[in-house]
Amino acid sequence: MSRVDALSRRFGAVDPAAGGEGRNARPFDTLYIGGGTPTVLPRPLFRRLLAGLAARARGLIEWTVEANPESLDEEALDAMLEFGVSRLSLGVQSLDDGLLSLLGRPATAKVAEAALARAAASGLRVSADLMAGLPRATRLEEEALRLLELGAGHLSVYDLVLEEGTPLAARAAAGRLDLPGEDEAADERVRLEAALETRGFRRYEVSNYAPPGAESLHNLAYWRMDSYLGAGPGAVSTLVAAPGSDGLSLRIEEAADSSAYAERGGQGRAATETAIPAREAAFEAIMMGFRTIFGPDRAAFHARFGHGLEDLVGETLASWEERLVPAADWPAGVAGADREFGRRSLDGSGLDLLNRFLGECLEELERRFPSVS
Repeated sequence: MSRVDALSRRFGAVDPAAGGEGRNARPFDTLYIGGGTPTVLPRPLFRRLLAGLAARARGLIEWTVEANPESLDEEALDAMLEFGVSRLSLGVQSLDDGLLSLLGRPATAKVAEAALARAAASGLRVSADLMAGLPRATRLEEEALRLLELGAGHLSVYDLVLEEGTPLAARAAAGRLDLPGEDEAADERVRLEAALETRGFRRYEVSNYAPPGAESLHNLAYWRMDSYLGAGPGAVSTLVAAPGSDGLSLRIEEAADSSAYAERGGQGRAATETAIPAREAAFEAIMMGFRTIFGPDRAAFHARFGHGLEDLVGETLASWEERLVPAADWPAGVAGADREFGRRSLDGSGLDLLNRFLGECLEELERRFPSVS
């Protein structure tokens, strides 16, 4: 069985609507094909992948496919539109040819611009990725505004992470990579946010910017700690305990060997299934909620863990009072979101200090969370 057919088969096996392994989760609202780049597939296989998923993807509020500029063409876009894909996530990273070469990216700025314009003209919602913290010849905000001119309606801006063993990390270790300092990188972010605000974009999550109503609904499901199901080699699922239970959740990680996955026809058991203790799950809910301007869903948190946020991290919230603001309203497409008055989130400066805030939350949570047998 081909890897594409195995993936489609596995997708059916975990589909809660079909009584699959995810049957205790509510039917999904969004679908994301990525964590790899599906548009590198030969077009007949790409169409087969979309066709296999489309049969079970009716009624979704959002279906996203990842692509890199060099692997996006009219045939791929036509297939996405035919089968109901609604959003494209394009990995641009930079519009500086020197930086693209440094990052090992095969596309040039010209190829990236053409791909983005082509995608926007197709009618798909287009998200574009940029990388911050690089030794740019031009400013990050100039590249971001250029992407908006070409039709991007959503930007994800990630900081460069030097991974051990990569040529980029070796170059930095040898002193041959002049990276921006901490203050310079912070100034870059401030300029970026100010420039995007002039175009109606807001920073709705640590690394994501969009006009109100154009947020990535799939990613919001992660940040709200909804259950999610992953299918494919190396895929991860998290099934969140129902309200009124002990707060546990189950994390499922499938084996990463794609050849073995295909040989089993997508029917192999997950490599690991791990129960996430309630205290750890509570911290995850706090961490993910405060990544966004919508804040944690207080009602869902209390229903799941039997305690409110103030019960568990009240001292930390009080000490960060100056950085807490009324939370933004959840986008209309987010089902079941807590829209009651009184939710709070970190302001822009607080988001920049998120790791420090979360460290204090974790310390308090470990002292105060009730024992769970």
